[in-house]
Amino acid sequence: MAIFRVRHDKDYTVMSNHHLRDPALSLKAKGLLSQMLALPDDWDYSIAGLAYINREGVGAIRSAINELERAGYLQRTQGRGSGGKLANIIYNVYEQPLCKNPTTDNPLTEKLPMENGTQLNKDKQSKDKINIDISNPILFREDRIGFETGYASYEQLVKENIEYDHLVDVVDKPLLDELVDIIVETVCTQRKMVRIASDDYPAEVVKSKFLKLTAEHIEYVADCFHANTSEVRNIKQYLRAMLFNAPTTMDSYHTAKVAHDMAT
Repeated sequence: MAIFRVRHDKDYTVMSNHHLRDPALSLKAKGLLSQMLALPDDWDYSIAGLAYINREGVGAIRSAINELERAGYLQRTQGRGSGGKLANIIYNVYEQPLCKNPTTDNPLTEKLPMENGTQLNKDKQSKDKINIDISNPILFREDRIGFETGYASYEQLVKENIEYDHLVDVVDKPLLDELVDIIVETVCTQRKMVRIASDDYPAEVVKSKFLKLTAEHIEYVADCFHANTSEVRNIKQYLRAMLFNAPTTMDSYHTAKVAHDMAT
């Protein structure tokens, strides 16, 4: 096998390979940590922001973040604003875990500084001198910040629409959170078309339908999901299609169910 490398005089990142050799981490977690270590020190980390610059959805990013947090590579604390009001979550990223990992094949001996473990591009050029390509969402901060604000607002709106606080006692919380993530992610998409099953629909049509979903629709989708016995290859796409079709199919589903119960 041959590996074709490039000269490391620009557009490269220097980081420890400690996490890459950590057998306890999944490939997804290793990849996300590598990306986070390559981002600027002043990049405002958030699950929504990381999902925005990756193909994976919020659920997948949250899973990887939780894994890194458990392994000691990431620490999150609740920020506080003026008057003690809640502010953004503060992320501390570490090249080596805070607690020594005994399963690592080749543990490194250097002590990790506690204040900030993010490792910048060696060709740092300082925070305000990075070559910014506005077509790159990783560095185009204004778009990303606007996205995060919109995402949080829509997440709150969706939870209100579906009566989340009530549903959490009725629907499995992991499934409920996944459904919320799918709805909000779809509503916040910047694409003109959204694929539902094998068809493409105008994004505005899909967004409109998703913002009209209620608690009853979510319960219906959850019931159908648990009742399904066939193999689902892409759960995310399957759930998105169920959410999209819920307003149309829910009534006929309940009618058929009542008819079946009466017949038996």
